[in-house]
Amino acid sequence: MKKFKLWGGLFALFCSGVFLGVLASWRIVEDKAIENLSREHPRVPKSIVRKLDRELELSDAQRMRIEEIVCRTHRELLAFRDRIRPDRERIIQQSIDVMKAELSPGQQKKLDALRERLKEHRTQGKMSHNSDSDEKDPCE
Repeated sequence: MKKFKLWGGLFALFCSGVFLGVLASWRIVEDKAIENLSREHPRVPKSIVRKLDRELELSDAQRMRIEEIVCRTHRELLAFRDRIRPDRERIIQQSIDVMKAELSPGQQKKLDALRERLKEHRTQGKMSHNSDSDEKDPCE
């Protein structure tokens, strides 16, 4: 009987550790996903150029021209995203308003808090991307 209690206790301890590990991992993945969705990814052009240079074995002249093309495309995509941002925000807000109609007042407050947290992540991502890297951005 004592061995059963010991093994049962160890099993319960093991299961709680697994549960806490999964919960913590889920939270980290969720935060990273929100962060990735909300920032501008300034290193994308550099990583694209680096990958193309490595895979295609570009000459110096080709690499310079490819950098120009990638940077121009990156700037155009950022401008496009800025142009559609108001429509995207309007659609998201309409969706939230419809969701709120289905939620209790407590759930509505939680949804508002979640929305604010996303906005904070977006603001922090924009501030931190300027100071994260000591490396020169090829699009500057």
